[in-house]
Amino acid sequence: MNDQNQTTKKKEKPSAMDIAIAQDQLNSLREENGIADAGRHGPIWHAIDAFFNVRANRVRQKVSRKTYLRLCILGIFGAHRFYAKQWVTGIFYLLTCWTGISIAMTIIDAITVIPMPPDENGMIEL
Repeated sequence: MNDQNQTTKKKEKPSAMDIAIAQDQLNSLREENGIADAGRHGPIWHAIDAFFNVRANRVRQKVSRKTYLRLCILGIFGAHRFYAKQWVTGIFYLLTCWTGISIAMTIIDAITVIPMPPDENGMIEL
């Protein structure tokens, strides 16, 4: 039976949350002991870390679900992103409105918002 337990443990893969927690623990241990992170030097890694830190720590805005979906019709110009106070992506949509990128991203935005349950006032958090 011990062999069966070991084989089932080997088949189980850690989830993304387990990996993120382990990485955070490793980083905190490195900071406590003054060990530099050898694999994360350079401006590219710093930019990637900064992007995900801003995304994780951003303030969520409450917006009307109906208005947001109606503005998705004008999504090629980023109107729904400006409404949700997501200025950077709104400007990105505006700058790429002549390509298919903003149209495709607007469709994805609408698909992600449609199943979100609104609160009693019809508001959702983005």
